[in-house]
Amino acid sequence: MAVLVFPVVLTILVSFNGSQFIEFPPKSFSMDWYVNIAKINKIGEATLLSLLVASLTGILTVLMAIPAALAIARHGFPAKAMIVAFLLSPVAVPMIAIGIAILQFFVWTGLPFNWITLLVGHVVLTSAYPVRTIVASLTLSNPSLEEAAASLGANRWTVFRTVTLPQITPGLISGFLFAFLISFDNYPISIFLVRAGVTTMPIEVFNYISQQLDPTPAAFSTIYIVIVSAIIVLVERRFGVISLSVRG
Repeated sequence: MAVLVFPVVLTILVSFNGSQFIEFPPKSFSMDWYVNIAKINKIGEATLLSLLVASLTGILTVLMAIPAALAIARHGFPAKAMIVAFLLSPVAVPMIAIGIAILQFFVWTGLPFNWITLLVGHVVLTSAYPVRTIVASLTLSNPSLEEAAASLGANRWTVFRTVTLPQITPGLISGFLFAFLISFDNYPISIFLVRAGVTTMPIEVFNYISQQLDPTPAAFSTIYIVIVSAIIVLVERRFGVISLSVRG
């Protein structure tokens, strides 16, 4: 826990550093670096693009994960173990390898590099996470409720909408949240797929760090940490994100 928490605490402390350079422990404190965030090149446009791509990534991966999870949790089929391993492989394969492979694919097909190709790359990267959380929800759900609804005359769509969907809602929310957060601050995949005029928030922050040594990125990171932590706490209390992912 100390190893995990220390970098976060260090980042927060450095963000209030009054010096022109990153130093620890801080000799003085200032809020100037939070104001200086606006000076990061195209940070507003890049953040909006990251939000757009991350939101669409979360939605698309969840929509694709629902039928895959239903097949995995409720049905047996040939080569099931191999297919499941393939669906979950983005978790095990290094991001750099995925990025290079996607880059080569788009070059080979001749597709133009824009925010849509970036979206495709993020969908590939995050697709495994909703599958895990939705399968976990289905494993914890009660199939007899679906059988009871079907025996009372409900068709498959009605059973899914009124019985299955409410039971797997925690998995849907958890899967979306994982996909969104991983996409939003992803650098290894994005760096291969962005082009001039189409850059994401992590890339612009990294470019700033490579040119400046002041604590502005630490201030930006602190705001990000606070917002993400608040979202995770709220969703965990409501849907059990962490416990569900552990069970999955």
